[in-house]
Amino acid sequence: MRVVQMLSVVAVLMLLLCCSDSASGQIASWTPQNPKIGDIVTVTYNTAARNAAIRKPAGLTLQTLILREVGSVPVLIETPMTESGRVWKASFALQEKDARFLLHQFVAGDLKDDNVEQGWGTMVQGPDGKALEAGRYWKGAVLAFGGYMGFKYRKDVQSAKAEISQERKLYPEDYSAVNLAWYLEMNPTPTQAGSARVKKELGGALRLFRKTEGALPMLLVWFDQIGEKQKADSLRKVFIAENPKGKVAASSHSMNLSTVREPAKKIKILEDHIADFLLKEEEVLADKRQLVMLYVQVGEYDKAFEVLKSSTKLDPALYKNVIAPMVEKGSSLDKAIAWAAEGIELVRKQDESSKPPSSAVSEWKKTQANTLASLLNTRGMAFSKLGKVADAEADFVEAYLLSKGADLPVNSNLIDAYLANEKFAKAAEVGLNCIRKGKSNLTIVGKFKTAYVKVHGSLAGYDNAVQQAKAAEQTQSLKSGLNKPAPDFSLRDINGATVKLSDLRGKVVVLGFWASWNGASRALFPHLQKVFEAYQYYRTVAFLAINTSEDATGAARDSLVKKLMTGLKCSIPVVGDEGSVLAEKYEMEGIPTMYVIDRNGKIQFKHAGFNNGHELVNELTGQIEVLLKH
Repeated sequence: MRVVQMLSVVAVLMLLLCCSDSASGQIASWTPQNPKIGDIVTVTYNTAARNAAIRKPAGLTLQTLILREVGSVPVLIETPMTESGRVWKASFALQEKDARFLLHQFVAGDLKDDNVEQGWGTMVQGPDGKALEAGRYWKGAVLAFGGYMGFKYRKDVQSAKAEISQERKLYPEDYSAVNLAWYLEMNPTPTQAGSARVKKELGGALRLFRKTEGALPMLLVWFDQIGEKQKADSLRKVFIAENPKGKVAASSHSMNLSTVREPAKKIKILEDHIADFLLKEEEVLADKRQLVMLYVQVGEYDKAFEVLKSSTKLDPALYKNVIAPMVEKGSSLDKAIAWAAEGIELVRKQDESSKPPSSAVSEWKKTQANTLASLLNTRGMAFSKLGKVADAEADFVEAYLLSKGADLPVNSNLIDAYLANEKFAKAAEVGLNCIRKGKSNLTIVGKFKTAYVKVHGSLAGYDNAVQQAKAAEQTQSLKSGLNKPAPDFSLRDINGATVKLSDLRGKVVVLGFWASWNGASRALFPHLQKVFEAYQYYRTVAFLAINTSEDATGAARDSLVKKLMTGLKCSIPVVGDEGSVLAEKYEMEGIPTMYVIDRNGKIQFKHAGFNNGHELVNELTGQIEVLLKH
């Protein structure tokens, strides 16, 4: 009985310890940790964890990049997560038959958590519980290079070498692992010991992989690398004689491309390469992309279009590359319009099944909209040059809607079309909207002026209309403001002084919550510094960088922050949020997050995450200006 009671106590203690770890530090968990193909993988994300970059999201998505057999295109799967308290959960079936290693990250809008840039990764196991072939290769690769295809992973070359060593023991015929092992021996700086090790292993590798066609080009490169060019050339001749259409012959043929400058000769090499060798689909597409651009470069647009038509898997954006120079020169405009129509139709027909397997759905949709808008805009310009102003207007209108009025060339072209069609009221309306939304330039303002005169008969009231449009932009900006009281605080800066928000009343205050371990925070600072420098001598504007969610405290934190800010050349004042108390009060969704507070102490604007520095500078500047005037 006592034994049972003791076991129960131990079980309770273990449960408490588990929960405590989850609350304080464990951000994510996977079950099973190392899945088998066909398993259901369950993932949790704890927004209450100390270093969680996402705190209070409206929605959360798990992104998993499946690294497959070497040479296969990775597959990205996106799994929506469901919330239970502060813990989010998702499950997905691992169905890719050749899955080898999984990389994970969590996304909520512009916020992303990649485990403090250390990444999360899980090894795929076979039925025997051992890593499948290429699994340890991929783990070694992501360790060696700090991630893959935008997914971060901790960089640790020594651990990478250990993983690759294990891969080679388990799967001696994995020549990709041999190649990576040698690369790590010779980089970043070749050493005598590394060269000697590679040279010593090359002979055995040649014997082992002599009948492995895919490994032969790699071996020849390494003979060149260690200074045995004569042997490499001799072996190359033998291999090509044995298999004139093989990998070595194809590799040797494509190498010639880098030594040729004349576009016509490059075109011949690429055409022969596609015709003469058995290539993977990805290799053929890469060659055809080069061909399209080379034909455009030499002005052979018909041939460029023939290459485009030869594969529906070529990026439809290439249609613009072909027709834009024709439109600009005003040559073969009817042909350019017909080709543009084919590109436009191709984009319209594509659904999510056309999405590249490694792309996120949201990014693919943005790309599709941008591609369609660009093609419509280019075709509209061709219609304009032919005097087909009604057709031009239709294309510009759709491009304007697709780009949401944010593309200045499209905006300008649409106003031109309305002017050409004597739709002066519409031209004036679009021009005014561009000014209202801050999506104008001097050219667009000038065209609005022309439209205004056509509508009103004179410039009377023009200046007032422009001023009102700019005021409307500011008013609309304020209408979209949060208008929430900013929680007061009293925090210590890194020099020991106390900073109170209430002391800044009467000023526009920009608060930036950030953490030293967060990559997006570090990426944000150079852009935030630009805005700070523009307003640092204003008596009515203040900036504070609030360092939160750090493991270090007190003097250790101050030292860490000072070193980082010096490295970033950032002079924004920094205060510390011990225990993330203030971050909780501000209901921060994730790191980084910025708040713009008006002169009455109310939060008006909020920026969660970081994506585009140029947009951030423009938005922050506009918001500060609006609040300074109100």
